[in-house]
Amino acid sequence: MIYGQWALAFNLLTITVLAFIVANVFVSIFFWSIKNKIQSYTVSTRKSLLWLCVLSPWIIALTVTLFFSPFFQSGAVFVWLTELAHWHHPNIFYFLSWHSISLIIFISFSLYIAVRKIIVAYKNHHQISLLRALATKKSEDVFIIDSSIPTAFTGGLFKPSCFISKGLIEQLDSDDIEIIIQHELAHIHYADPIKKWIFSFFTAYFTPTVNKILKSMMAIAIEQAADSFFVKSQQQANDVASTLVRFTKLAAQYSIHEQYKSELLVHFCRQSIEQRVLHLLSDNQFKPFPMKVVLLAIIILSIMSTTSVDSLHHVIETLFNH
Repeated sequence: MIYGQWALAFNLLTITVLAFIVANVFVSIFFWSIKNKIQSYTVSTRKSLLWLCVLSPWIIALTVTLFFSPFFQSGAVFVWLTELAHWHHPNIFYFLSWHSISLIIFISFSLYIAVRKIIVAYKNHHQISLLRALATKKSEDVFIIDSSIPTAFTGGLFKPSCFISKGLIEQLDSDDIEIIIQHELAHIHYADPIKKWIFSFFTAYFTPTVNKILKSMMAIAIEQAADSFFVKSQQQANDVASTLVRFTKLAAQYSIHEQYKSELLVHFCRQSIEQRVLHLLSDNQFKPFPMKVVLLAIIILSIMSTTSVDSLHHVIETLFNH
């Protein structure tokens, strides 16, 4: 066992891990209860809410850790808060205990996720570099690939590029191709490939079902944002919707080549076309960002996580001896 500041640091890390797990459960339940309502908000708000969902366990875990830190637990102003929750023997840490086991498991799991994501990023970087070398450069950020399969996508984490196949150019008219190029350039403007990669890292901490839904909803929001980026009038919205339908009918006759199936490639027509077309043509007034609701939800979840960490700690202490 160790004493003093190092013991305090390890205990606070244990609190962070427990708080993260508890917050993850609460956030997953909360997300599951509101996921159908998120569609009524604007695209930018939906993207922000989805980012909040995946980042909330981390924010809450840090908040709970701060609460259990000496600043709150020993300060005269906050002494009343210790009645809500407290941590036993914060200046003593036992290596042969559930504390250290929980830390080792969480750190190992985090390293596993990080390594997987880095490998995916490396493969994507190699793939994009090869595509740039083999493709014909149309403009600074747009490349034409020699493929009969009609496809268009954006790839590259730090310096993304748009790729359009010859098969697509040959089978659609110039107006459609221009809309598709502008759509892909919007992905570059928003830095969607690297954001998609970072988002997938944080979703990996959720259950497979929640993970899949979060990524699917974000993918649709990303495409809808790109669909609307250059739309200034209803006629332009109609043109983009028509292009989406024509491209989808064309692409349905082909299967996407394996080399273009990377999760970091942002494809023009891989995500729900129906939702994207309806969004472009809809006259509905979408809701703005619900700031008050979000702040209240974070406060409530933080309090629930704080009390749950304390209760969980007591339960585990009764089951295991240090």
